[in-house]
Amino acid sequence: MILGGAMIIGFSAFKGAEAYAGKKLDPVTIYFHGSTSSSSDVQNQSLWTETPNDEDCGSGNNAACAMEADASDLTGTPGSRSLNPSRITLNANAVGSQFIPSKNTAASNPSSQPISPINKL
Repeated sequence: MILGGAMIIGFSAFKGAEAYAGKKLDPVTIYFHGSTSSSSDVQNQSLWTETPNDEDCGSGNNAACAMEADASDLTGTPGSRSLNPSRITLNANAVGSQFIPSKNTAASNPSSQPISPINKL
C-alpha cells in the first residue's frame, strides 16, 4: 500500500515536470551513419539520424554508434530527424584509431540538454 502510494507520487512528479517544461522527458535515439575512424564524420551532425544503423550499439566504448538526445536538439520530421547543427556541436574523442562523440558544451549554445552516447566495440 505504501509502495503503491510512493509510486503514484513519483510518477506524478515526472508528469508535472513534463507539463512544466512543455516537452516530453523521453530522449530520442539517433544513430551514426559514417566512418568511426573519421573524426570529421563523428562531428558531422547530419550523419546522426533516427534511422537505425544495424550495429551492436552499447557493446563497448571504442567507436561511435548511437546517442540519446533531446528532441529540441534535432531537426526534421519525427522518424527522419538528425542533430540540429545550430544547437549541437560535437567533439570526436580518439579511442585508439576510432572516435566517439561528446558534446562540445561551449559551442552548443543555446542547447543546455545533455547527450548520452551509446558506443560499440
